[in-house]
Amino acid sequence: MDAARKLIAELAQIDADAFGAETLLSDVPGWDSLRAVQLVLKLESAIGRELSENEIVGLESVGDVALLMTSR
Repeated sequence: MDAARKLIAELAQIDADAFGAETLLSDVPGWDSLRAVQLVLKLESAIGRELSENEIVGLESVGDVALLMTSR
């Protein structure tokens, strides 16, 4: 979870304490479509493969990002 929060905080340029696992990405302060694209690219790099369309659409919350990062 910490890695996902750190990544999202870095992309949104905010403190990781500003949100939790249940926070929707759309509710992260400063989150926009550019940040969402950057997140997908960083996740693909981190896990070493392209994300499927279903995986990308399923990234709705911080917890979803954490789950994907740990399922590699």
